Amino acid sequence: MIIRLRSRDGLERIEVDDKGTILMLKQAINSKLNIPIEDIQLSKDAALLTTKDSKSFKDMAVETKSLSAVGVKHGEMLYMLYRVERQVEPAYRKSVFESRAFGEHITMRDVMAKQTRIERQEKAKIESVSLDRFAADAFQLYVQGALSFNIKRGGLLYGTVEDGGKVKVDFIYEPSQECYADRLIIQRHTPEEAQVDFLAGLLGYQKVGWIFSQSKQQHEYIMHTGELLQTAAMQEEMGEMSATVIVSWEENESGGNVHFEAFQCSEQCVMLAKEGWILPPKDGEPLTGVSKMCNPKEPGVEQAVIVASKDASEVDNDYFLCPASITSHDGRLNTKFPVENRLLAQGKTELREHLKKGSGSYVEKLSDLHLLLWLSKQPNLDSNDMILLCDAVKEQKPIMEGYRLIIEHIAGL
Repeated sequence: MIIRLRSRDGLERIEVDDKGTILMLKQAINSKLNIPIEDIQLSKDAALLTTKDSKSFKDMAVETKSLSAVGVKHGEMLYMLYRVERQVEPAYRKSVFESRAFGEHITMRDVMAKQTRIERQEKAKIESVSLDRFAADAFQLYVQGALSFNIKRGGLLYGTVEDGGKVKVDFIYEPSQECYADRLIIQRHTPEEAQVDFLAGLLGYQKVGWIFSQSKQQHEYIMHTGELLQTAAMQEEMGEMSATVIVSWEENESGGNVHFEAFQCSEQCVMLAKEGWILPPKDGEPLTGVSKMCNPKEPGVEQAVIVASKDASEVDNDYFLCPASITSHDGRLNTKFPVENRLLAQGKTELREHLKKGSGSYVEKLSDLHLLLWLSKQPNLDSNDMILLCDAVKEQKPIMEGYRLIIEHIAGL
């Protein structure tokens, strides 16, 4: 299997036997990269590369353990720390500028190539992403249960950005979308999304990123080029403190686990995508974790850029990604009412069942963005009514009796 290794010197790939041990992986690293085995420290945690206490990372400390026993599979990203100094020389062709004689004419295309240097951004702008536990569960349970991770699914993240770049996500809105095994087409900037923005603002939230699930067929890369371009566009739209969360299925000996990861695109990636430097994948073309670069002045024409001081017409997408830590929390809202734009129905019957469930207060039952969005579409309630209902939810104060009567009438109670 192929293992991806990220270190201070960039991203590299190592091939190791499917039944190999951690020691066998270190031996393969030593053979290919000439790093002493005793100097290699490995972890599945990206924080290894920035920590001041590397001894605390013990998830891959026992060298006799098999890679599968510690959850390492084909295409896995591992983080590698070492002290030895290395001279990394990517095997790219010679620069067009190195090959020209002094005074020879240089075209604008050559100048663009010279100016476009792909630089690695070591840290994300955000520090972490915390997902509301109910919202995260509702998303992953649907992807796992109804879709079986056979097709992709996406949503927009709403929440707040706290001091220090901590992104806190309190709910996930799932727009109307076309879901396939290898691509995801989300309908954006619709009247419904505008209504979500309105309700979110009343509750004190804003868009803070997006989330999507990988299908089971995607194993060898974090993002293919289409996903990278979508992520860059989302980040350009929502700002440098927005996050991308990927939900994937990891098979293991006991069946498998759902895995959440958080990323940002590098600032340069956002700029390159916006200006048209990253070539979109062609229809029918196999999807990979490598992006082809093109000349924005000549769409579709591959263009060399400079990576690590050398020309390259392709860039590994991992080079553009900055991981962030991910945690969970219990937010102010719940996700108990059916989520919009799914195979599951939303209607008066579901509202009636929702109101009958549980023993919480009435305002607690209304503290669900998906329910508030459905109510906002009913002719009995207008924008002014939703302002008052959202204020009650935000402050967790009793719902006025008149609104209780209207909502119960809608539900047929």
